[in-house]
Amino acid sequence: METFDEFVDRLRDIQQREYVETHRAGNTGIGKTLEDLLGIEENNIPGPDAVGVELKSTRRQSHNLTTLFTKEPPRDKRNLWNQELVRELGYVDDKDRQALKATIEPDSPNSLGFFLTYDEGSVSVSHEEYGICATYPLDLLRDTFEGKMPELVMVVADSKKVDGREHFHYNEAYHLDGFDGDRFLELMRDGVITLDLRMHVKDNGNIRNRGTAWRILDDNRLDEAFAERTPLL
Repeated sequence: METFDEFVDRLRDIQQREYVETHRAGNTGIGKTLEDLLGIEENNIPGPDAVGVELKSTRRQSHNLTTLFTKEPPRDKRNLWNQELVRELGYVDDKDRQALKATIEPDSPNSLGFFLTYDEGSVSVSHEEYGICATYPLDLLRDTFEGKMPELVMVVADSKKVDGREHFHYNEAYHLDGFDGDRFLELMRDGVITLDLRMHVKDNGNIRNRGTAWRILDDNRLDEAFAERTPLL
């Protein structure tokens, strides 16, 4: 495929095939199968999947947490982070390590006391006892999201089991463009976009931070974070 039109034609051919058996068991089967059908070689290198566009596939009515991007707050907006955050507000995990792994949603503190607060220009990681731990300017989130997904093709599939194997019918697709910061905040306020802390202290005393992840609970609503939504199928 050399052009976007050729890419769309290939998607329409796949739609006509109706249900296709998954090429891989598990949650990632939907993406792997679509990439194989499109002739896209699998790799772990960040960047566009095909003809300059990021490709994402999702099961209809999926409710899986999907990582949008990972991003740490700016250093000058951290009141308590990394080593200090884990040691002050973390817990001892089942491997006897000081750890802090938690999903944070807006307004209501989780079991560890964390919640998200926001205003028109920023989002903060807050704690019911400590207060604001760190703040993300909305412009930073916008730039990060646009860098990860400047434009996106989202393909939706129906899923069913046949003889114990999942099958997909890829029958809906949209071209999404233009990150909408206001809608991003609305999705966060609705609890659709959450934040995951993923840290622990290693045996040598250093911090292991797997990346603070902004995630979407229902990836069928990912299109709402974009200003432009053009149907392809």
